[in-house]
Order: sequence, then C-alpha cells, then structure tokens
Amino acid sequence: MKKNIFNLFLAAILILSLTPALPAQTKVDKVYIGVVYPRTGAQARHGETCTQACILAAEDVNKSGGIKSLGGAKIELVIADARSDVSVTRSEVERLCTRYKLSALTGAYVSGLTLPATEVSERYKIPWITGSIADAITGRGFKYVFQVSPKASHFGHMQVALAKELGEKVGPPAKKVAIVYEDTAYGTATSRGLQEKSKELGFEIVMYEAYKHGFTDAAPLVTKIKASGAEILFPVSYLTDAILIIRTMREMKVNAAVIGGGAGYLMPEFEKGLGKDAEYVFSVGSWNWDLPYPEVTDMARRYEERHGEFIQEHAGEAYCMIWILADAIERAKSTDPQKIRDALAKTNLTKGPGAIMPGYHVEFDATGWNKHVHPVMVQWQKGKLRSVWPPKVASTKPVWPVPPWDKR
Repeated sequence: MKKNIFNLFLAAILILSLTPALPAQTKVDKVYIGVVYPRTGAQARHGETCTQACILAAEDVNKSGGIKSLGGAKIELVIADARSDVSVTRSEVERLCTRYKLSALTGAYVSGLTLPATEVSERYKIPWITGSIADAITGRGFKYVFQVSPKASHFGHMQVALAKELGEKVGPPAKKVAIVYEDTAYGTATSRGLQEKSKELGFEIVMYEAYKHGFTDAAPLVTKIKASGAEILFPVSYLTDAILIIRTMREMKVNAAVIGGGAGYLMPEFEKGLGKDAEYVFSVGSWNWDLPYPEVTDMARRYEERHGEFIQEHAGEAYCMIWILADAIERAKSTDPQKIRDALAKTNLTKGPGAIMPGYHVEFDATGWNKHVHPVMVQWQKGKLRSVWPPKVASTKPVWPVPPWDKR
C-alpha cells in the first residue's frame, strides 16, 4: 500500500515537471511615452493644444484601467518642448531617447520638425507616431515611423475635388484657380498636390507662387491674385499669414472663393482675428471636432469644458495617437520599443478612441502610413468650423457660391 502511494507521488511530481508553466502576467507600474511638440516659439499655439490633448488621452487611458496586459500599468508622458526650432527638436529627442526608458514617441506637429526628429528616433529604434502630413515622413523607408494623418498631397487633391464638385452640383463652375503657398515643407508638398489635381480636373492655373512664411505685407501677393482673375484661391498658410491674406483680400475687394490648405485656417484664432471676415472660408483638414463618431462627441465636449475652446485638428489627432499607442502596447504585452513597433505595424482599429480619424479605421501600410484615412473639408459658418464634405462625415451643407465681400 505504502509502495503504491509512493509511486503515485512520484508520478505526480513527474507530471508537474513536464507540464509547462503558465506565464505570469507582467506587472509594470508605468509605461513612458515621449511627447515632443513646439510649446514655445512660432508654433507654440499648435504644440500646446496637441500636448494638452495627449495629457487628456493619457488620463483617459489610465482611468480605463491602464495597460491591462501589463497589470494595469499607467501611461506616463515625458513632455519636451521642441521650441519651434529644428536643432532644439533634434537635441530634445536625443535627450529623451538616452535619458528615459521610452516605449514610444509622438509629436511634433510641424512637418519641418517631425522629419529631423524622426531621424533621431529611427536611429534609436523607438517607434514614433505622428499627425504631421508631409509625404516624405513615410517616404524614406523608415521602419519605426507611423503617420496617422492624410498626406499633404492628398490635402491638395481634396481641395480641388471639392471645388469641382461644388461647381458641377451647385454652380457656377469655376475655371481659373490661383495657388499660393508658404515656402516650407508643408506648403510645398500641399501645393504640388493642388497643382497636380487642378490640371487633372481641367482647371486653368493662373497663378502658382510661393511666398516667405511669416511675411508682414500681403498686398503684393494679393495684387497678383486679383490681377490673375482667379475665381478660386487655394492658399497654404499658417495662422498669421492666413489672417493677413484674408484681411488684405477684403481690403482690396478680391472676391475669389477661398479653399485653404489647413493649418492657420482651422484655428479658433483665425475666426477671432478676422471676425465676420472668416465667414464662408473653406479649408481642408485631417480631423475636425464635429466628426460623426461617438468617441469624438464625448472627448470634444470634455476638452472644450477644460480649455474653453473647440479641440483643433492636430490636437484631435494627438488624442487619437495616444490611444493607438495604448492599443499597441496592450497587444505587445511589453514596454519594449521593438515589440511595440511590431504591434503598431499590425494595428487594425475599427472602433474606439484610437479609430477616430476620418474613415474610422486605422491600419498602417508597409511604409507606416494609415491607409484608410482621408482629409475632411470644413467651412467657417456662424463662427464655427463645420465639417461639410465628403457627405459621410459632414455635419452640415457647404455654403456655395461664396457671396462677394459687399454682400456678407
């Protein structure tokens, strides 16, 4: 009897020794994500709103239970100021990559900053997700860069497509267009898309001209626009330039309809700076506060309650990107940048806060670009920036034709 019991005991030990142990859930207190935006300098306004959106998103992730596959680990943001300067951006990314145990990075709003910033992060093999739009961002063969937004060339295509459709369906159809753009990576890339699509859709380009970003006198440029006889103006500008161009157009009674290239035309300050003169100005954007997704409605309300203004285009993207990273970290079950990069490459979000880009589907192609995203066309109406096209994301109809200045 004793021998049988002993044999059973040995058998039990043998079985246990051959049975693979179940992996214990990894317990991590914090997951560090670097956030690099210009919070001082020329682009501080944009960078600050993006940073605030990242903070809100991290709070929301943590309140929802954190990274559950890591035992409820909390997202902790390591925030740096790019200072609207390329050399500072590089050094700040270098500092974050070497001093902190980062799992991922996000930022930097301006394509001219994002391009050099991601050269640094790529060298350290830390994944970077961005809402910057320059085509070159995911056109360099990098393996650790992910672009959630539409590309700049797509912006230009969408602007021209809207003009064509409004002319055909509402009328009257325009024939002559002018393209003016600031001499930056963003301006140049967008202008090329405008030029390409304008030719394709049969518009006559009567003016195609770059101007110096940050100029203080728009009269020479607007004089050329007026002399060109353009019926539609496609300007690509940041805030101060955008306000100056529209104000000068009103003063010189240039009645061309304006379909802006994003950036300055999307900011609350654009409407505050121009008042009623901002009315009816169109723009293309990569995101807007009134997109018809339930997660946007709730988040936009809470952001406005906290900050006293609607959440802007790139800030909306910034919020979304933190959730995309949280999803990737959850699936990676690790804080290791390589594993998170691999998880990002397999992202396929069709619901939730990480899917709230136009198209409501985030999935990256082999270059790292979100292949389901598309731009959205917006228009200032009664002091609010409203989504007007394409119809599947529109919250209201576009006002077209745009009335001349003396009838507004």
